[in-house]
Formats: sequence, C-alpha cells, structure tokens
Amino acid sequence: MSVTHRSISVAKETVFGSLDAATNLPTPAASYISIPCEMDPILIYGDVIASERNDARDGSYYIPPEPDTVYNSNGDRVRRRTGQVSIRLDLTTIGTAANNYTSNYLGLLFNSGFLTRISTFNTANVSGITDTNTFVAAGFGGDDVGSLISTSLAGKVEYSAVTDNDDGAGNITVSPAFSANFTGTPTIKAMQTWFPGSRTATGTKGDSLTFRIDGVNFKSYAYGCNLESVTFSLDNGRVMADMNFQSACIQDDHATASGPVEPLYNIGAPPFFRNSYVVVSSTSPTSLTDATTGDTLARTELDCEDFSLTVTNTLTPIGTSESILTMSGYEISNFDVELTLTLSNASTLVNNDYFNRTVRQVIVGTGPNGDGKGCAFMIPAAQLANDPSAYDVSGNDIVRQTLTYKQSRFGGDVIESQAGNSPFRFSLGV
Repeated sequence: MSVTHRSISVAKETVFGSLDAATNLPTPAASYISIPCEMDPILIYGDVIASERNDARDGSYYIPPEPDTVYNSNGDRVRRRTGQVSIRLDLTTIGTAANNYTSNYLGLLFNSGFLTRISTFNTANVSGITDTNTFVAAGFGGDDVGSLISTSLAGKVEYSAVTDNDDGAGNITVSPAFSANFTGTPTIKAMQTWFPGSRTATGTKGDSLTFRIDGVNFKSYAYGCNLESVTFSLDNGRVMADMNFQSACIQDDHATASGPVEPLYNIGAPPFFRNSYVVVSSTSPTSLTDATTGDTLARTELDCEDFSLTVTNTLTPIGTSESILTMSGYEISNFDVELTLTLSNASTLVNNDYFNRTVRQVIVGTGPNGDGKGCAFMIPAAQLANDPSAYDVSGNDIVRQTLTYKQSRFGGDVIESQAGNSPFRFSLGV
C-alpha cells in the first residue's frame, strides 16, 4: 500500500510533444521544476483514445477495441492517453532573484498560453511630472508601450499601462491616470506583462510544456501541453490561479517512481487584494479606431470587495498523422476574457454603461509593491456584459453591485507591437 502524497513538475518543450528525433516518441525532459501548488488537483490524468470494434459476431459478447496509437521498434503498442492537466497555485513573485520569469515556473506556465513582454528597465525615477498621466523617466523603450507599470503612493500600490514612450515632448504617457498623490519624484517599477496574440499575431503563444506527476509508487508524464484556461480568484485575499492545460499525450512510468519532489518556492511575495485599487477609466478608451497619440484617461476608484477573472483559450489541434500526438501543435483559434467585480458601494458612474455601449479601461491591482513584487490585471477596452443598475439586494446586509466585463478591441496605444493594443494584459513584478 502507498500514500497519495504527490507533486507536479514542469519543463519547457523545445519540440511540441517532446518527440525524440530517433524514435519519434515522447521523451521526458532532462530536468523539471517542481511547482509549489495545491496537491488536490494533481491527479493521474487522461482518457484512452480507441476505435471501438462493432464486428459481426455469433453471440452476445464484445471485441476488444483498437487503441489509437503507434508501435515502437519492438512491435509493441505505445500507451497513450489525452486529457487536461489542472493546477491551483498562488502567484508568489520572484523577488530580487531575477529580472524576469523566463526560467521560472510561473513564466513557463503562462508562456504556454500567452505572449510576454520583458521590460527594458527594472526601476525608473520620475524626473518631471506634467500631470497624473504624463511624466519624464529614463529607460522606457517603444516595446514597453502596452506594458503595465507600478508605483507606491501614500502607502498604496497603483498600476497603469504605458500608451506612449515619447509624446513628442520627451514624455511618457500612461492610462488610466495615477491618483492625485502622483507628485514629486516617485519611483516607477517595471513589470513583466503577458498578453494574448492579436491583430497580425492572433493565435500565437510561447512554448508548449511537459509535466511530470510524482508520487509514492506512481509517476506519469504529460506532453504537448498548452494553457487552455486560467481563473484568477481570491482565497481570503490571496490571489489564486486555477490553470487547465490541454495535453496531447499522457503516459505512465510507475516502474521508475521515486516519490514526490519538494517544490521550488519563489522568494517574492504572494499578491493580496489589499493596499491597492480597482480602477475604471473615464469614457471611452480608443476602441474601434487606432490612436495617433496615446490615451491619457482619468481614473475612478471602485469600492470592490471581490473579483474573479477567467481567461479561456480555444485550442484547436493542427492535425497530422506524423506521430502518436496526432497533431503538430495547438493553435489558439479564439480568446475570451470575463472579469466579474463585486462592489460593496454601487458606482452610479457606470449605471448606464451597458445601454450606452460605453467602453472603459479596467485595472485590478494587488499589493505589495517592491523589487520583484506586485501583480495587476487589465482590460484596456472593457465592455459590460450585464446591466449594472440591477443591484444585488438578495442578502440581508448591504446592497451590492455586480459588474461583468468582456474584452473589446483596443487601439489607444501608439505602437502596435509586443503588448501594444492587446485586448488584455496581466503583469507580475520584476
């Protein structure tokens, strides 16, 4: 008998499905990173794919199905299952250990479903402020347009997105605005930003993954994995990510099992929905047209007590008969974002937004701030999917307002590359 203590580890694939050049079969990576995630969603995943045999017969019995697989060099069928790999973890950041998430488990996980932008700077000192949207700071490049940045003002963390790295007068412009506390010489912190491929980059993403599930007397591998969906929600204020990955091939190797692997923890801080804001911009960000100058919209802070954000990639297999995988990879054929905010103090500002077809920028921020810390989510052109004037009075305490936002087209950045003009972004501190 063995216990069910288990761990899951990840590695980036250099070839989709980790196909060995000599055998054309999936092969484990040379090394894996054990992920500090919750144990319950870690399972031995997958379902066998088979062709049922409904042959003519002389009685009431069944004929074994034909597994959909290939044969190895010994003439034996190769085991194969397909299915989803599920992980639940928080977003504890890297701290001062590195300047990006390229080799970090968070970077590997998110890169399999998004594109990413690593900033050209880590920290910038503001030398001149025109207003809460416009300032001077060194280190910003054109590819930083669209990326999120953070600063700490009056003990709270604030976030915004770069819309222009040079407005013609040497200024950086951001939207939505920082608060009125953006005065003097504040420090700006860079963030690594993830975003979906859009416009001419539609459907693109980073590298696929392979997972290894380790336990007492059991071991399984999942190959050809890409992020299908992620839901960000709160656990007593801590931001959690429930991630689902689609796998092209799942195999077991119980004979070589050596037990769970202790996770590798980041040294930053888990993001908490504290000491920060949920912000909506003034109406309406540049949406169906493209900006010639970067958006510089005003801000309104919402009294938000809870949020949930779900991102869904529609993964379409690129079919081929050339390997056991039955595909050469996954294409992201559609992308969807849904952000739900629960307000404890209804905002009359947005009451008519659904019927007026108003589009606003929305940013959900978290604390703390610092080197390699911080996390924020942004829909740069958010449209309401519900009527916000229908208040929630179902409880026996206070009136609440629910806002459900979906992504619309955004064109308020002056540069359409990297994260510029992407319809959704989320960032982690570096």
